[in-house]
Amino acid sequence: MGKAFIRQLVLLLCVAMMALTGCKKYTEIKPTSFKVESISPQGLRSIYVEMSVGVSNPAGQISFSDMFAELEKSGKVLGRLTIAPFVLEAKSDTVYRLKGRVNLTDDLTVIQALNYLRKPELLNDAVIHITAKAQLKSGLHKTFTYRDIPVENLLKLLKQ
Repeated sequence: MGKAFIRQLVLLLCVAMMALTGCKKYTEIKPTSFKVESISPQGLRSIYVEMSVGVSNPAGQISFSDMFAELEKSGKVLGRLTIAPFVLEAKSDTVYRLKGRVNLTDDLTVIQALNYLRKPELLNDAVIHITAKAQLKSGLHKTFTYRDIPVENLLKLLKQ
């Protein structure tokens, strides 16, 4: 799972925020920066990831939890990214430090995953599935699910 892939997962989670309500302010939420701070293997079956994500939020506070993404290639799930819950502050332009863990399935080794870091184009024929729960300060919440997002399309977005 390359930096490009992880960046797109986070950006897709931000897009999910925008769809939370029909309120114009929520549709103006946008990511402003992204940087993978660290990636480190944790044993033979997982990888720890820390990212800095800048978000411009002219709307209200949103809490995110239950954030997952699965990478699927050739019909097999290779890994699952779990991102720790965080709160998007109201009316802010802030950089958030997100922490996550990628748990690998038996179909992917840590060495293969690190190879995808060096050559994310190897994932061009893969897709991702994303689920995230977003909750407004008022208590209104929604769970978003996006399926079969081509990794190739996400990698193209990175190059723009």
